[in-house]
Amino acid sequence: MEASLRRVLAVLIGLRSLGNFGKRFGTGSGLVAFGRLLPPDTLLAPTLGVYMLVYAIGLWSARPFALPMGVLYALFVTANLVLFPIVTGLPPGIRPWMYGVYVVFGLAIVWAAVWLLGRERAR
Repeated sequence: MEASLRRVLAVLIGLRSLGNFGKRFGTGSGLVAFGRLLPPDTLLAPTLGVYMLVYAIGLWSARPFALPMGVLYALFVTANLVLFPIVTGLPPGIRPWMYGVYVVFGLAIVWAAVWLLGRERAR
């Protein structure tokens, strides 16, 4: 059961990583780093996409390198989710409760993956 959930989370993170490759070409929303919305031409988006893709592959197979990558990624996501409404502000039309739901799911996914990797490592 845990391995299946870990693999589902790996697929979700892997799919999310693909969106970062298109950000330089103006597809979707911009990349947020430490609460600040970055310009579309930033090299951080594809770099983060590669990082997330490597992490997702490691998460899928519970490789040892995935746990520290996951912790770093989860900390980055947590910082962004907390800082974004403070630094940049919510976009028009996004209610605080909507953002709250997004935050809960975002944090649940990244930290559940770390937790599952930690349990795998303990075995």
